[in-house]
Amino acid sequence: MRFSPPYAQHFLHDRNILSAIVSAGGLSRGAHVVEIGVGTGRLTEQILAAGAVVTGVEVDPKLLPALREKFGHVPDFRLVEGDILGLDWMGLFPAEGKVVIMGNLPYSLSSQVLFRAISFRERIERAVFLLQWEVGVRMAASPGSKDYGILSVACQMFGKPSIVRKVPPSVFLPPPKVDSSLMRWDLFAGSAYPLEDEFFTMKVIRAAFGQRRKKLINSVTGGMPQLEKEPVREILRGMGLGEMVRAEELSVGQFAELSNRLYEARHDDGETR
Repeated sequence: MRFSPPYAQHFLHDRNILSAIVSAGGLSRGAHVVEIGVGTGRLTEQILAAGAVVTGVEVDPKLLPALREKFGHVPDFRLVEGDILGLDWMGLFPAEGKVVIMGNLPYSLSSQVLFRAISFRERIERAVFLLQWEVGVRMAASPGSKDYGILSVACQMFGKPSIVRKVPPSVFLPPPKVDSSLMRWDLFAGSAYPLEDEFFTMKVIRAAFGQRRKKLINSVTGGMPQLEKEPVREILRGMGLGEMVRAEELSVGQFAELSNRLYEARHDDGETR
């Protein structure tokens, strides 16, 4: 049975890269893997060969008959049809324990999948993804760089992202026009630093980078109108930061401290979330 490539998918065919993905997953026998985008099943075969139990998600209905034919007899494989962003993730996980999520993510979905993974990180041990190169760079970027932003702070606040290797277009059929990054992202059950309120912290991070050319005090108060400039100014001074500081200059730890201080200041004034 032949596979057809709708949905502008780029199917991975290089055995060395397939092996590198599985190796980066650090899979033990019996590990539970959620594979996002089964495609032609090449990566699935490698994951199963490592002794893992796989729940594979595929959105393209034209690929499903071939996948059922290929894996229908495999007891450690379950095929789920649907869009990963529209599915109930808890239904993809086993009743107990953590999972490893893996896959070759299209650029249009990657950031949304990463933020969804943060929401379910208590059930996710790590993620191993092929992403557009620039997305991987942003995940692992350091403060002060042009790539450092919301994705960097969020991914590093709730996990440890690392670039395993750069992947050329030639390993895909059809080849994309951009390089990819093989990323390993070990997720924390909690966060890298203590947080008063995770939801509030994410609001601060998003506001801070919402207008990154502005000074931090202006971008935060502009994105969160309930905050007044003078208390924010005092908090920045208390952190040893000048009023001219911009969002990309703060470390992940400083963002945690900033959000905690802002949260405490609001509640000291009797304001609730």
